[in-house]
Amino acid sequence: MPRKTQFTEQEIVAAAVDLVRESGWGGLSVKAVGARIGSSTMPIYSHFDNLEKLKDAVVEDGWKKLMHYEGLKFTGDVWVDQSIGYIAFAVDETNLFHSMFDGRNIELQKQLGFKNWIYLTEMLEDYEGFRDISLEQKFLIRYSRSVYTHGMAVSVTARLWDALLSIDGMVEKLVTAGSHAILEGIKNNYDTSDDAFAFIDKEVKELMRKFKTKMPQEEERPDT
Repeated sequence: MPRKTQFTEQEIVAAAVDLVRESGWGGLSVKAVGARIGSSTMPIYSHFDNLEKLKDAVVEDGWKKLMHYEGLKFTGDVWVDQSIGYIAFAVDETNLFHSMFDGRNIELQKQLGFKNWIYLTEMLEDYEGFRDISLEQKFLIRYSRSVYTHGMAVSVTARLWDALLSIDGMVEKLVTAGSHAILEGIKNNYDTSDDAFAFIDKEVKELMRKFKTKMPQEEERPDT
């Protein structure tokens, strides 16, 4: 049987993702991808100008996998499950997870992060806990929880507090408690008219104005 000489972009990215899953960026090279698919480097360069472009494709594929996890049902509470899914992805795909957030291509990370934000927003459209609160409150709640979630993911994958976090069900319990504490804390204590909350300064308000422009449905459905 003649050796295969043509490969699709999807086949090449899949091989690259597998290499990163195994060894992080250190295991990825054009030569290594060629060896994985059983070819020279020529088919890879026919789809990607250089290794950095291939790395971008790996990151994009990683975000797709992450979003799949965020959409899974763990507890039945979509708000909590988004966070649990994020952490579960980090645990199952640790090398890929850390490669996605290594600061290599910040602009791409911002773009993919915003797409993810939109995806999660659509999932929360009818979430009862977000009813009758302002867009600023929702932004604060979701941003604060995203920081909490990412920190939990890094802690779990780094095996910090391993004796605690390895207890069966502990991560879900901490995520559930933390998610609802953030939601209720900001929902019940943040008042846009209260000068005591000066951390919502004009720069953040301008950010929210721009966000409203990108997310017109938030203006049309203020109770979502």
